[in-house]
Amino acid sequence: MDSLTGSTVGEGGVTVLLKGEKIKLLPGKVLYWVERKLMIVSDVHLGKAGHFRKHGIAVPGNIHVHDQQQLSDLLLAHTVDDLVFLGDLFHSDANAEWHLFAEWARSIEGTRLTLVRGNHDILPLREYQACGLNTVERLTLGPFSLTHQEEVDDQYYNISGHLHPAIKLRGAAKQGLKLPCFFFRPNHAYMPAFGNFTGLYTLRKRREDKVFAVTGNRVMRVN
Repeated sequence: MDSLTGSTVGEGGVTVLLKGEKIKLLPGKVLYWVERKLMIVSDVHLGKAGHFRKHGIAVPGNIHVHDQQQLSDLLLAHTVDDLVFLGDLFHSDANAEWHLFAEWARSIEGTRLTLVRGNHDILPLREYQACGLNTVERLTLGPFSLTHQEEVDDQYYNISGHLHPAIKLRGAAKQGLKLPCFFFRPNHAYMPAFGNFTGLYTLRKRREDKVFAVTGNRVMRVN
């Protein structure tokens, strides 16, 4: 039996049943678990622009401001009891961009914040605690295990980030378009990277995979 069944389109996103749970795939590149009022965000990579500027690479300073505003908009548009960052929330050592995020996180009321630590989450634990972030290496809820890198087992359906998955679409004239995507395999799913200053890794779709590309303000099923 497929882990993911059915899909309905609405409000710019797609609703699917994943292991029997109603899940919304939203154009903001986040996953919303309806019953639990839980939102999953992966690979924000805050501070990456500042990290590049520190090493002499010219990068606009407002890239992460847009990401943070988008997070605020998503929380306003949905009832979110829990916000889970699926690793690589921050790119490197603390800088001005981290302190802006910490101030934002402390202002959030009524939503629990959890960070499933990723390979780029190298700040001291006290930095996360100071802004109200609970940090874990792995989170298991219902039929799901939430990790940064893929950790498939027989007990849970694994949802991870890390890869920044993309799918390449080809038109009739053989032109190509690469789009971030939600990528579902029979026992595992990859989340798209939330951050707008991240690369993309193209995955090859197999017959049993189900893929939903994110394009602008829409999520669409890729046959």
